[in-house]
Amino acid sequence: MSPAPSAHDDGAPSIAELVIFRVGSEEYAVDVRRVREVVAPLPVRRMPRVPEFMEGVADLRGEIIPVIDVRRRFGLHAGTPTRKTKLMVVHMGGSKVGLVVDAVLEVMRVSRAAIRPAPPLAGRDAPGLFLGVVGAHSGGRPGREGRSGLKFLLNVKGLLDPMASRDMEKARALASKAAEP
Repeated sequence: MSPAPSAHDDGAPSIAELVIFRVGSEEYAVDVRRVREVVAPLPVRRMPRVPEFMEGVADLRGEIIPVIDVRRRFGLHAGTPTRKTKLMVVHMGGSKVGLVVDAVLEVMRVSRAAIRPAPPLAGRDAPGLFLGVVGAHSGGRPGREGRSGLKFLLNVKGLLDPMASRDMEKARALASKAAEP
């Protein structure tokens, strides 16, 4: 049986476009097809009884979206917002979710073959957070700003794994009530 055809009939490798963002001192990536837009942080209404990393909900031009603080989701202390802090609005399932990140850096194009599987990580929910690792091997020389250049490819759906589906439904119901006048 022959391998499945690639996205390109001319034999060229398929290319992934990744949005590179920073959380703490590390850089991460997410598939650009998941990103709806990047905006300045919005006012957030806190919600009771949601995981600590859930900031609450925000009104994005009339659409109420849940907001996740990626720093807290990754177990870092909540940072003080700066002018570089952004709300990255991503598609997650059939919904949109706002991700608070320290900075959005660039869109990077890489060959899909250059995306390696994520290594097994310690912790109950860690493996679900990452789809892979991307970054050129630099022969042992650190990349810009002293980092190796490796970036974890974020699984946006994995950000909510610890929440049971019934809890997510409750959060959506609370968000709908909060939007009512």
